[in-house]
Amino acid sequence: MFVPKAILDYFGVNAELVRNMQADLAVARAEAALLKSQLAVEQNKFDWLRMKVNGLEMENKALIEKAYSIKLPVPEILRVQNVDLDKQNFSFQDIGDDLAKKFGLPIYEDPRAHGAPSFGS
Repeated sequence: MFVPKAILDYFGVNAELVRNMQADLAVARAEAALLKSQLAVEQNKFDWLRMKVNGLEMENKALIEKAYSIKLPVPEILRVQNVDLDKQNFSFQDIGDDLAKKFGLPIYEDPRAHGAPSFGS
């Protein structure tokens, strides 16, 4: 059976393309595995740093409370996962209790509701 050379060349080019794509896929998989391991290492570093900062904030609060008899709230860095915030409309304004509940963020009461002094308002 006679097969024209053009058809055979066509299959040869496709086989080469497939081999190139397989090599690219292997490289992409190796890079993905490397990035996953690096992410785990960086996440551990972040968790350690978060715990250290939170501990220092607690120590700072205790020292201020002991030295000046002032009770202060303690800021805390939390690890929140899978929060799907709209990055285009990001702002530091209060997002409101309903949206905070939706994202799983803590909700704080207004200190002025309990007779606390308001500064600058």
